[in-house]
Amino acid sequence: MAYQDASGKDGRINKAIEFWRLVNDADSTNRAEALQDIKFAAGDQWPVEIQNSRNVEARPCLTINKIDSYIRQVTNQQRMQRPRIKVHPVNNLADYKIAQVIEGMTRHIEVNSNADTAYDTAFDYAVRMGWGYWRVNTRYTSEDSFDQEIYIDTIDNPFTVYFDPNSILPDGSDAERCLITTVLDKKVFKDYYPDADDGANFTQRSTGDDTASWITKEDIRIAEFFYIERERAKLYLLSDGTRQFADSERFFERVEAAGLTVVDERESFRKAVKWVKMTAIEILEEKTWAGKYIPVVPCYGAQVIVDDKRKKYGLVRFAKDPQRMYNFWRTSMTESVALAPKAKWLLAEGQDEGHENEWALANIKSSPVLRYKQKDIEGQPAPVPTRLQPEPPPQGIMEAAAAISADLQMVLGILDPNQLPSGNISGKALAGQQNQVDLSNFHFYDNMTRSIRHTGKILLDLIPKIYDTQRVMRIIGSDGQPDMTVINEKDAVGEVLNDVTVGEYDVVMDTGPGFQSRRQQAVEAMMPLLTGNEQLFNIAGDLVFRNMDFPGADVIADRLAAMNPMANIDEKSDIPPEVQMRLAQAQQQVQQMQQQLQAAQLEINNRGQVAQIKEEGATKRKLMDVTARAHNTETMAEVKVNDQNTRAITSQNKTEIDALVKMLIARMSPDQLLMEIARLDAEQQQYAMIAAQDISHGANPLTLPQKQMQQPIQPQQMAQPMQEQMQPPAQQTFEQPMQ
Repeated sequence: MAYQDASGKDGRINKAIEFWRLVNDADSTNRAEALQDIKFAAGDQWPVEIQNSRNVEARPCLTINKIDSYIRQVTNQQRMQRPRIKVHPVNNLADYKIAQVIEGMTRHIEVNSNADTAYDTAFDYAVRMGWGYWRVNTRYTSEDSFDQEIYIDTIDNPFTVYFDPNSILPDGSDAERCLITTVLDKKVFKDYYPDADDGANFTQRSTGDDTASWITKEDIRIAEFFYIERERAKLYLLSDGTRQFADSERFFERVEAAGLTVVDERESFRKAVKWVKMTAIEILEEKTWAGKYIPVVPCYGAQVIVDDKRKKYGLVRFAKDPQRMYNFWRTSMTESVALAPKAKWLLAEGQDEGHENEWALANIKSSPVLRYKQKDIEGQPAPVPTRLQPEPPPQGIMEAAAAISADLQMVLGILDPNQLPSGNISGKALAGQQNQVDLSNFHFYDNMTRSIRHTGKILLDLIPKIYDTQRVMRIIGSDGQPDMTVINEKDAVGEVLNDVTVGEYDVVMDTGPGFQSRRQQAVEAMMPLLTGNEQLFNIAGDLVFRNMDFPGADVIADRLAAMNPMANIDEKSDIPPEVQMRLAQAQQQVQQMQQQLQAAQLEINNRGQVAQIKEEGATKRKLMDVTARAHNTETMAEVKVNDQNTRAITSQNKTEIDALVKMLIARMSPDQLLMEIARLDAEQQQYAMIAAQDISHGANPLTLPQKQMQQPIQPQQMAQPMQEQMQPPAQQTFEQPMQ
């Protein structure tokens, strides 16, 4: 085995045990004092010797634990303002959109692994004793899956962690070794590792043997050992800007096949984080950690270097003495009150005769009356019984207890709000006083922020290696709303969408009030600005309602956003939000211009239609006038023609009748009479046809010479054969022009 030493044992086991001994020696004082701090904050506040002596004398040992409430004040303030990880791109291969996806993935990891519990536990230990830890781990999503997830796990006992004593950075990012130990019962150990050696044949070689503390008769210690290995290697800079180590002999063949060339090279070293799980006897598991950092993150309270040794402490360390003094004085005051004599009655002998039980129970039982005799035992008049008041508690003890309470607050840097200046004080001044109180312990919160920032770096280093395949991921936004996104997805062209494996990103911490608190602050700040400002409300009204918490606020916000083009910003789009906003504004301006153009066009059309209507009305009126005139003219012509025809026919009929009468008088033969009647009918019909033709050709009788209209048709003009002039009856001839 490559790691075995001369004794045949794996060399990594000896290195781990040596490191464990080194940390014990370097941190023995800090660990001992930290353990006392934990016990003291938990209520074990009396020295053992004093407590034993007072117990023997049956004297009280009161503990009024004020430190725990001060600790909760600091830790709960951190819970109200949790630091948040924000991801920013730092090179040309990184992208802002991918940075938002990775940031949502870090929130998913924190939510999925209950990271707030890990943070709160470590911070609570840091405040109490000076340091705490959490760790980053990877596990398969299920038993039948090859996909892994990143988790942030809680370390509930910081004394099980042996961190690199040579680490000097406040976030522990420079650590090179770390040991996490767990003591298991051998039966449980056999269930987990049935083929492993549980040390049943192990014997302690000598007193103080470090290995002996790893194996006992009933228990066995398991350790996870992280350590960094460095191997010298040559680093090559390729023509595409990437940097790679020569990992095999075919490295240059692959570079040439990819169409790349080596631009530069230098001597460097390759860093790898190794992990082994072991006992003091054998290695149980081993692997190479995917990231470049040791995935154990410390959270420190306060540190100071004294004689080249790092002294770590929390809020409790320097508050022990004031707390002990407070307990002493409060106990003394209580003891003086408890041991003080009770109030007694002073009366003459014989005044309680017959009522001895009533007076004996006067300090115990609340009796409605106390009866006494007005004469003493000798029969002499006696004064009224009087009550003797006991001595009050010493005033000095009460003043000392109050002074010690003030000393405790000064040491902790947390003042009682009741002791702040009272009276008519503005809210701004009150907030300033509270901020001043908070600043005294802000270093705890700031150290917590540094540690979470280092956690973000570990996550950024692991994400390209763990989430390197196409999968659907839950992305959690800054407002806590989840969304599903596909990462490392190849499109039809071969381009990878949401590729989280390329680019370089960095972590910037976002501190201050949480999202819910900032929502309330935003509403309080925006409401005065929007009151009476309709234009601003149309622009930002949806944001106001989206930050409110009452039911239906999101529905109102969505409806307002639907009417506001600038509110429809797609955060998933490749176009930056600023450009989308400008495009929305430009589209809104174009729409406004189109509406104005349509309104102008409508107005022009309306004006044109009005003018056209007026023109058409005038034309129609003119046409109606002309038509009416023409119709009147035609009507008059027809009337006159009909009148002329009627007159002519009447005159002709009269002439015919006269002629017929004369022929009858002259005794004309019937045949001649019929011929004469037929001739006269033909003349009458011809005259009617001529009149009808004049009307059909538009002849205006008013324009004809009066003589022409009144000139009768001569009989010789119709002298034609009777057979050619035969037409339909005269009644139809006269009706045709009337149609």
